[in-house]
Amino acid sequence: MVNISLIPLFLGGLSLILNRHKRITIGLTFVSMLLSVLILVLNLGKNFETVIGDWGALGISIGYDEIALPFLLAVVVVLFAVFMNSLHKNYDGFFYALITLLLGSLNAVFITRDLFNVYVSFELASIIGFILIAYGRKGRQIWATLKYMLISALGFNFYLIGIGLVYMRSGTFSFSAMDNMDKLPAMLIFVGLSVKSGLFLLSMWLPDAHANAVTEISPILSGLMVKIEDYLVIRFLQYGSFEWLRGVYLIVGSISAVAGVIFAMNARKAKDILAYHTFSQIGFIIAASNIAAAWHAFSHAVFKGLLFMTAGNIYERLGTQKVEEWNEKISRKEYIPLLVGSAAIIGAPLTSGFVTKNEIMDSIIGPAKYLLVIASVGTVISFAKFVFVRTSKEKVKLSWNSQLASMIMIFTIFAHGILGFDSHHVLDALVMITAGIPLYFVLKRFFKPLPKTFERLDNALLIYLVFFAVMVTFII
Repeated sequence: MVNISLIPLFLGGLSLILNRHKRITIGLTFVSMLLSVLILVLNLGKNFETVIGDWGALGISIGYDEIALPFLLAVVVVLFAVFMNSLHKNYDGFFYALITLLLGSLNAVFITRDLFNVYVSFELASIIGFILIAYGRKGRQIWATLKYMLISALGFNFYLIGIGLVYMRSGTFSFSAMDNMDKLPAMLIFVGLSVKSGLFLLSMWLPDAHANAVTEISPILSGLMVKIEDYLVIRFLQYGSFEWLRGVYLIVGSISAVAGVIFAMNARKAKDILAYHTFSQIGFIIAASNIAAAWHAFSHAVFKGLLFMTAGNIYERLGTQKVEEWNEKISRKEYIPLLVGSAAIIGAPLTSGFVTKNEIMDSIIGPAKYLLVIASVGTVISFAKFVFVRTSKEKVKLSWNSQLASMIMIFTIFAHGILGFDSHHVLDALVMITAGIPLYFVLKRFFKPLPKTFERLDNALLIYLVFFAVMVTFII
C-alpha cells in the first residue's frame, strides 16, 4: 500500500527534472493516477496496519481501512478530472509535476499512522498548494497564498508542540500513543489542525484562496486540501485522549454549517458562493466525525470539484463570475454539470449528496441536528441561483477533455447516489428542497454581499489566537 504514495512522489520528482518536456510530464501524471487506481482496487475490502523499518517504536506506521478509503478515492477522482480538464490549456510541465507530487503527498497523509509523518506529508501537500494557488501569478492570487502560508505556519506550530508532548511522554509518534495522553497534547493538535480545517472563523484564508485560484486549483483546494483535517479528526477521535473533543467538534461544525450558508446566500460571484459553502459542508463533516462523515467528504470532494471546475470554465469563457450575468449566456452543456453539482450539494435523491448527507443527519441528535436542517434549507436557497440560470440557445463548442472531466464526476455522483439510495429519506429531502426554492424567490432581492471583515489577515490571526486562548482556558 505504501506504493500508492511512493510511486507518484517518485514520478513527480522525475517530472520536475523533465518539466520542460510537457508531454512526458503529462504521461507521468497519467501513469501515476492509473497505478494509484490499480493499487486501490487490489486493496478493496482489506484492513491492515504495518510498520516500515526495523526501528521498534520509531518505525513508520502505515495502514488502510474503511476510513481511509473514501479519502483515497476522492484524491484519484478529483485529481484525474482536474488533469483531464487542464489538457489543451496553457499549463507547463511544472504544473503537471506539482499535480503528481500532490497525488503522492495526499495519499501519504491518508495511509500514515504516524504523527510526525502526518506533519511532513501535510506540509508537503500545503507547500504544493501554496504554489498552485499563486500559479496564475496575479496579485490577488499571491496575496491569498501569503495569507494561507502565514496562518498555516502559526497553526502548525501548535500541532508540532502537541506531537512533541506525545513523543516526550510515550517515546513514539504512533497514533496509538494518543490512547493514554492527557488533554493538553490533544488540544494543541486540535487547534493546530483547525487552521486548515475549512471551518468558519478558524480557516479564514479559505475564501480568498478558493475564489482566486485558477480553474483547476479551486477543486483541489475545496475538494481535497481541507479534507486532510477532516480525515485526521475522524481518525483521532478513535483514541482516548481525543474523545472529550467530540462535543467541541459537534458545536463548531454545526455553527460553521449555518454561518457558511449565510455568507453563501448573500454572495453574488460563483466562486464566492462555492467557497463559503466549503465552510458549510465541512461543518456537516466535522459535526458528525464518523464513517458517514468520511463518505460525505468523498461526496463533497466530487460535487464541489465539479461545481468549481464548471464555474471556472464558464468564467474563462465569459470573463465574469457574477451568476446573474450568466443568464442566456451559458450553453446547455455547461448548465448540465452546474445542475448536477447543485442537485448533489442540496441532497436531491439519486445523487451522492442525498446518500451521505442523510447518513450524517441520522447520526446526529439534539439541537445540532436542527442547525444542520437550517443549513440544508439554506443550501437549497444558495444553489437555486445556479439551478435557475437561463441557458443560451446558441451552441458553444466545448473541448472533449473538459466534457470528459465533467462526465467523470457526474458518473461518480449518480453511481454513488444510486448504489446508496434509501427511499426512507426521500420525503425529508423533498421537504427541504420545496421549502428552500420558494424562500429563494422571496428573499433573493434582499441578498447583499456581507463584509469580509473576518477574512482580513489581522482579524483572522486574532480570531485564531482567541480561539486558542479559549481552548487553553477550557482544559485548565
